[in-house]
Amino acid sequence: MISTKKLPLLLAFISVQTLWCQEIQFGEVSKEELLEKEYALDPDAPAAVLYRYQNTYMQSNNGYPRLITEIHERIKVYNKAGFEYATEQINLYNGRSDKESVRKIKGYTYNLEQDKIVKSELDKDQIFESELSFNYDQVKFTMPNVKEGSVIEFEYYVSSPFYWLIDEFRFQKDIPVKQVRAELRTPKGYNFRQTQKGYVPFTSQENIKRDNRIGMDVVVTSFDLRNVPALKAESYVDNIHNYRAGALFELVSIDLPGYPTKSFAHSWGDVAKSIGNTDDYKNQLDKTRSFDDELDAILSGKTDKLEITNILFKYVKDNTEWNGMDGKSFQHGLKKTIKEKKGNAADINLLLVAMLRYAGIHANPVILSTKENAIPFFPTLDRLNFVIAHAKIDGEDYYMDATEEFSDVNLLPIRDYNWGGLLVDNENMVWKHIFNIAPQKAESMYSVKMEVDQEGIVSGNYRSRFTNHAAYRFRESLKNQDLENYLRDKESKYTGMEISEYEAKNVDSYEGHVSESFHYRQENGADVINDKIYLQPLSFLKIEENPFKLDKREYPIDYGFPFRERYMVNIKLPEGYQVESLPSAAIIKLPDNLGIYKYAVQNAANGIQLSVTFEVNKAVIAAINYPYIKEYYNQIIIKGAEQIVLSKTDNEYNESTAGSR
Repeated sequence: MISTKKLPLLLAFISVQTLWCQEIQFGEVSKEELLEKEYALDPDAPAAVLYRYQNTYMQSNNGYPRLITEIHERIKVYNKAGFEYATEQINLYNGRSDKESVRKIKGYTYNLEQDKIVKSELDKDQIFESELSFNYDQVKFTMPNVKEGSVIEFEYYVSSPFYWLIDEFRFQKDIPVKQVRAELRTPKGYNFRQTQKGYVPFTSQENIKRDNRIGMDVVVTSFDLRNVPALKAESYVDNIHNYRAGALFELVSIDLPGYPTKSFAHSWGDVAKSIGNTDDYKNQLDKTRSFDDELDAILSGKTDKLEITNILFKYVKDNTEWNGMDGKSFQHGLKKTIKEKKGNAADINLLLVAMLRYAGIHANPVILSTKENAIPFFPTLDRLNFVIAHAKIDGEDYYMDATEEFSDVNLLPIRDYNWGGLLVDNENMVWKHIFNIAPQKAESMYSVKMEVDQEGIVSGNYRSRFTNHAAYRFRESLKNQDLENYLRDKESKYTGMEISEYEAKNVDSYEGHVSESFHYRQENGADVINDKIYLQPLSFLKIEENPFKLDKREYPIDYGFPFRERYMVNIKLPEGYQVESLPSAAIIKLPDNLGIYKYAVQNAANGIQLSVTFEVNKAVIAAINYPYIKEYYNQIIIKGAEQIVLSKTDNEYNESTAGSR
């Protein structure tokens, strides 16, 4: 007999279980959902996830365990901006020897027509498969007949042979989620550690059940979240998915009756060592017979190790082409990469490591996760997707990524500066996580000499000079671009500007700085009102819009690299005019030496001189400093909008007055 004291607790438990079992059924869309005009908690949202269900569990297939993930999602589209959410992308891990697959894709679009619910079915011809990267395939589909007010719904099953690798349970999107339910079933004795991420608090429940699909007791971990707010990507974010609310699962041990406990908990050093013990890193990397004769010729007489490093870096860049695929292991191998002059990231950069070693340089691979991939939250091989080269010369570290046209020694693509990397030095038995992979400060210098006439027309000469990643970014912006279109876009950006005598230097090389110069003319460069001229001295170089618009930001500000921008502007006044007023000097500082803005303007012998320095000293700034960064830009915008006021000289005034008499 049940005690009356325990009855309320039991009833509460039953009610929770009943609520959990009230699963929203696929295909049962209501008129209320179709008539909904906006999401009440976020009226500006272009769409919302009405319901998402994820169920991940083990299944035995002819004695081989597989991990099955069922997905059911229903989305409401409020306006045309929400049409993009009618496309679903499913990324599937391809381990080459085995891979994940997706099956039973089914979907409908529901519309309300003449008070009747009409549904359009997803056709098999609308489902496309592609190779996303060396280790990932992608299945993609777009729901048909989507309109403003539509409800779309789809479901599918992902089957994975990698039963110990559980994909992230992601609960947050860039549109709001009304309800998300998720359940994970793992065999009892397979012990997984749960890591929660993001800024939305949530809890999970655990209980033990019998799962007849595998004939074992399982640990059921369940989640139920309601009204999850959208996490919107703002300017200067590395990978917004790093910060979405979710749960990660790491297999730490297997403890089964009758078997010794097997522990999988390891450090990043253990992961690095396991990579070092693979055939690619232990054996294939030092097979140099494919290129020894050719390297002997280009290295003949060279003894300086840094010079040799630069020569071999350039040789690999000039003689191979990256196929755009990530990879921490060979796709082709050294011999085939040299022959075909093409390969994935590992083919290119491990070839560079092999050549450096052949030349007597202490070189090793560094395996990492790129910004586009993810931040690895715990030690695991599977969250790493890329490899670069490292050389140690006279105690100094040199990092290289030969996959990109404009990268250089110690000037990596921005994607590579993410969390550090794993150094694999088999020869010296050093396998460790390194953190000192950081971009150098980029310098940008702008010089403008301008003249203002009495009609407010401004003309002048512009020169700029960029180093490090500022030069890298400038080169990328001009790459494969028609010069006429580039100049047309620049003239359109700076309204009323006409550009002539344009020249850009050293843009096709990856070494050294780049420079840009042109002559310009602006019809509306200054305002003339009642015999006075009003001029913004920074002119078209000023910041006009604050890139930070959110009231609160919970993820870091990632500039990619620290930078310093310097502006020197010399202004020649029109004849018969003098300075009536100048903006005041200003110094704006960020806390903890994160950045500084200096503004100084003064009269000079032939006109006016302006000097501005805009500096950010860290590549990544913590979210706690977001209010300061946002206000920093607000003050810079206000300062840039301040004007110089010019008025006619007394002589000019007296001459015009005498003439009127």
